[in-house]
Amino acid sequence: MDINSYLPREIFVPLHNRTARWACVVAHRRAGKTVALCADLVIAALECAFEKPQVAYLSPFREQSKRVAWTYLKDLTKPLWIKSPNESELKITIRTARAGDFATIYCGGADNETALRGLYLDQVVLDEVGQMRPSTWYSVIRPTLSDRIGSALWAGTPASKNFFWQLREEARLNPKTHLLLELPASRTNVLSVEELRDARAQMTEETYQTEYEISFDASVPGAYYAKLIGDAYEQGRVGDHLRDAEVMVDLVADLGYTDSCSWWGWQTVPGGYRICDFYENDGQPIGHYIEWVKSRPYKVGTVWLPHDAKAKSLQTGKSIIEQFLTAGIMPRLVHELSLQDGVEAARLVLQKCWFDEKTVYDGLEHLRGYMREWDERTQTFRNRPKHDQHSHAADAFRYLAIVAKPVPSHSSSGDATIATRSVGSYEFCLNDILDCGPKNSRRIG
Repeated sequence: MDINSYLPREIFVPLHNRTARWACVVAHRRAGKTVALCADLVIAALECAFEKPQVAYLSPFREQSKRVAWTYLKDLTKPLWIKSPNESELKITIRTARAGDFATIYCGGADNETALRGLYLDQVVLDEVGQMRPSTWYSVIRPTLSDRIGSALWAGTPASKNFFWQLREEARLNPKTHLLLELPASRTNVLSVEELRDARAQMTEETYQTEYEISFDASVPGAYYAKLIGDAYEQGRVGDHLRDAEVMVDLVADLGYTDSCSWWGWQTVPGGYRICDFYENDGQPIGHYIEWVKSRPYKVGTVWLPHDAKAKSLQTGKSIIEQFLTAGIMPRLVHELSLQDGVEAARLVLQKCWFDEKTVYDGLEHLRGYMREWDERTQTFRNRPKHDQHSHAADAFRYLAIVAKPVPSHSSSGDATIATRSVGSYEFCLNDILDCGPKNSRRIG
């Protein structure tokens, strides 16, 4: 099969017809990805507007590229050879439509950065890019595209939240400049139903979802919420779900004095919860977060603080609650619940959430990354979470799940009728008010 007789599978037609400079292909095993990538590279070399085009197919390792793509590249270009391919350098020189002009196709590995420096490229394919070092792309390969405004095509199969996932997210969030082509086996019809059924029976569900259904979430072992976040994306519950200006937004926080502090904002609406705000910072005094609450561009409903917010700080001599009360904000405390019960509550609530992606994207990624500790000795996950950069956002969401009001099944006058309390009608524990009230307040009795 040469490029003149190449007939792309229907699923790859959008790839060849794209106008975007950047493209990301997430494909299931045996979808025909390698042939399509090689053909696209040859087409790019033939259609390049510049003289002496240069394109490259790169895998994580040179031998991998040679084994996977080299034969395809030779077959596709054979009628166009100026001379026989250079087997030692994995280089093919072909003639183009311009008289006296030629194009060069390289096949190599991203592991040899030295061989890539000094090249100019009009297009590059990075296959199984998740196994490459990000610095190779940003510091070595990306500059080769600059002077001729070359294009790049990133491809692979999910393998946890690695560099490939980051590039996929870049493509998903920038549809005007990127093409994102996602090809799960259940939609491509490349493999028979019988074959998929047999593969699923022989593999773990996690492995099947990763290799055939291209799930990045299934490939995150030990994650608490990754699968549920993936379901929310697939069901359209993550996107432009804007808050209702007439409905109050409740806020909940996981607060610390020096560690990261995370906030979630949500509206309770018929059928679920509209998650419409997320904020995180660290190294800030409590006053910073009080000002953040006061600066919200919406009607703030109930402000919830963790149950340990009553403890007084050695630095200030005041509790977090006292500082909020002094500032005129009367919060409520999240009642104590075991970690496991809180996680289960969060799992239930997540299935009823609609996320405004633009305002809570960082929070979503923290929920994806929240996972259990790994025990090196037993090679198993412990029944407690790993404390890392995702912990505070996940803890704050767990508090949200604990305090979230029951979802109304219907509303006769729309979302605006939900949550109409004013600040003065907050519920609060009487002992907390008496113990932590402002200095000029009077106790009763």
